Amino acid sequence: MKISKLYANNDNFKTIVFDNGINFILSDANGVGKSSLFKLIDFCLLGDKHFLGHEHFKDYIFYIELQISSNRYITIKRPIKSGKNIELKITKEKSMLLDEKDFNIKGSLGVAKTFFENKVNYSINKFRTYITYFLRDESNQSDAFILYKHSTLHEIEYKTIISNLLGIDGRKIRRKYELDEIIKKEDTNATTLKNAQNDLQKVIEENKTLISSRFIDRLKYNVAKYGNIILNKEVTFLIDFNTSNDIEFSFKIANEKVESDDPTIKKLLCLIFSFALVDTYAQKRLIKFVAFDSPFDGNKNTYEEGIYRAINLLNRIGIQTIITSNENAIRIPEILSEIKNEYLTDYFSNKDKLMGDF
Repeated sequence: MKISKLYANNDNFKTIVFDNGINFILSDANGVGKSSLFKLIDFCLLGDKHFLGHEHFKDYIFYIELQISSNRYITIKRPIKSGKNIELKITKEKSMLLDEKDFNIKGSLGVAKTFFENKVNYSINKFRTYITYFLRDESNQSDAFILYKHSTLHEIEYKTIISNLLGIDGRKIRRKYELDEIIKKEDTNATTLKNAQNDLQKVIEENKTLISSRFIDRLKYNVAKYGNIILNKEVTFLIDFNTSNDIEFSFKIANEKVESDDPTIKKLLCLIFSFALVDTYAQKRLIKFVAFDSPFDGNKNTYEEGIYRAINLLNRIGIQTIITSNENAIRIPEILSEIKNEYLTDYFSNKDKLMGDF
């Protein structure tokens, strides 16, 4: 699945037509719509709409067109007004459906998700769960594994999601935590306690076999590949169990201590993980795009050439990239010139914002 087009029923909104390959959206200032673009794509992909609560948007209807096969597209029409009014339509070519009355289905968010799931042949619930690992706005660039929405949750929540994303049965990872809780309870009767203790050992041993697979080996290879391209360093993706036998995910950069307060390295580890994931899933029926907000930003960001090389590598294997950046964050003149000449999808400025002034 790739993003083909994003538009609205209001002329104040800039229609954006995406290329199948590399897409750069540049700007000459902050506050012109780069970050809002990510939230809006997420909203159109049947996500949250809280950021569109401003009275200015009450009559807006947004459309996103997705390419789901070589000659098949699906458009999601989503008004800001709540209710059973989300519409979806399948077409055989790229289309503008502002005046279209004949959609395939109209209904609630649940109805829309079910229809989408049936047409793309994978679970929309899984898609919604994992989309942010491929659609990284700036609020989701401080930890490769823990998304912003997971930051206040118990660790088992994000560990279950990551496990499933990596082809590990998250239910079994969660089961270990559940047995721990049963054993910790003071009022657990003797029979239940003994059964839980016996089950716990079996679950621990079984879980240790789950972290070895061809998919995980391929992901580790891709993390190392993109780590070398972007950071020019040996980056290792580690999956193991801690002293409490709980699963852990981490990165190791050879001969270098990653400081917890280094936002540039944390941002780029998120980029490496997203690129490695989409590469690993390239042959599967899942997301075939990755969008990343402002990867070149940061005073310590000296990895511009590597980031650009990695974007081009994804393009060569058929992955769509959507990259936003302030123009002045791209410091190598040759790269900026090539972006403007070949890969510039749109340019936001104070005079030409994504959603106009409001």
